[in-house]
Amino acid sequence: MNFRKTIISICLFGSMTCQTTAVIAADRLFEYPEPPAELESLQERTTYLVTHFWDRCNKQSAILNREKFKEAFMDYISFMPYAEAESVHTSIEQLIAGYEKTPEHLLTLAELAEDAVYNGEADFTSDEIFLPFAKAVVGNKKISKEKKARIAHEAKVVEQTQVGKDAPELNYTLRDGSKSRLSETRGAHVLLFVNDPDCEDCRMTRLRLSTDHNINQLIDSGLLRIVSIYPDDYTPEWASDVAGYNHRWIVAATPEVDEEYDLRNKPTLYYLNPEGKILSKDLELENLLEAFHVVNTKVTH
Repeated sequence: MNFRKTIISICLFGSMTCQTTAVIAADRLFEYPEPPAELESLQERTTYLVTHFWDRCNKQSAILNREKFKEAFMDYISFMPYAEAESVHTSIEQLIAGYEKTPEHLLTLAELAEDAVYNGEADFTSDEIFLPFAKAVVGNKKISKEKKARIAHEAKVVEQTQVGKDAPELNYTLRDGSKSRLSETRGAHVLLFVNDPDCEDCRMTRLRLSTDHNINQLIDSGLLRIVSIYPDDYTPEWASDVAGYNHRWIVAATPEVDEEYDLRNKPTLYYLNPEGKILSKDLELENLLEAFHVVNTKVTH
C-alpha cells in the first residue's frame, strides 16, 4: 500500500494500528483531521476531511517546505472525487484566499494543482478543481506575465473548451493545399480528431475510426463529419503522408490548434453538434464507437 492510499485508509476507515498511525502522522507536515465516528458514509467522511483538512496547518510556514506541502496537497486533492461538490468548491476558495497576499505561494498552489489534476501523469484529471487555482494566478497582478504564462494558457484552453461552449474557430490548410476553417463544417455533427502521423496511439485510433462501418455510414448520410487536424504547419511531406487517409474525412494542418484547444491527450477527440457547440471531450474510443453504433442503428432502422 503506497503512502497516499495508507493516509486515505486511516482517515476514512481507521484501519491501521495506533502505532502505525503514529509513525505516519509523524511523517506529515501537520496533523490531519479525523472524521467523527457518527459520520459513516464515504461522502460524509471525505466531505469532512476536505472541509477541515487545513485547520491545523500553519499555511504560510508549511508551504515553504515544498516537498512536504506537496504531499499534503496531493492527499487533500485525493479526497475530492468522493466529497460533496459544494464543500469542495468552498474549501478550495478558502485555501486560495489564505494565499492571496503572497503571490509566490499562490503560484505554487496552481503548480501543485497542475500536477495533481491537470497533467497527464495525474491520478485523475479535473478541470473543475484545476481552474480556480489557475484563475487565481491569472487574476493576480503581482505575478508577472512571464511567470504565469503557462498556467494562463492552460486556464484559457481548458475554460474555452468546456462542454457546452462554442468550439473555438480554426483556420487550416487542407491536404490539397486549399484553405478552409472549422466553422464551414456547420450543419452536421463533427468529430474533431487532433492527431499526428508519427504518434502510434493516433495511428491506431485513426485506423479504427477510418474502418468503422457505422461511422462511414453516418458520414455518407451527411449526419457526421470527421475533421482530422495535424497540429503543425502544412508541408508537402505531411500532405504525402496523409494522402491515404479516409477520403470521406476533412484532413487539414494548422499550428494554431494548440493555442485554442486543450490537447493534453494524444490523440485528442472533441464531439461537436451541428451548431458547433462542444458536446463532449476526452472521449474514450470504445465508448465513442459504441455510441456511433447506437446512432447508426437508429438512423438505418
